[in-house]
Amino acid sequence: MLKKENRLGKVKLIRPYNFNTSLFSLKTAKNNLGINRFAFVVGKKIDKRSTVRNSLRRKVRSCIEEIFDKIEKGRDFVFYPNPKSIEAERNDILFEITILFKKQGFIKND
Repeated sequence: MLKKENRLGKVKLIRPYNFNTSLFSLKTAKNNLGINRFAFVVGKKIDKRSTVRNSLRRKVRSCIEEIFDKIEKGRDFVFYPNPKSIEAERNDILFEITILFKKQGFIKND
């Protein structure tokens, strides 16, 4: 579970950048706070059942928690999973997130 300070409540990003992959869409913006904040939005268009939506939300959140320490600080991220991500394995989602973050420079180079 992400700490409360790393959760993004009401989603309102100022001048966001949009990125799309086959499993999710991502909006991100700088926040000038020195911490990263995350939100995971799974609407009823994805699936009517709340158990499926919550399961998908947990799956994506666990991927972020795994790479959390590697991510550069000072950004807000909002994830919008696609219906295709319901059937996707957790490792596939983690791979897509990692590739996108490395490509865009959100992950620190060790």
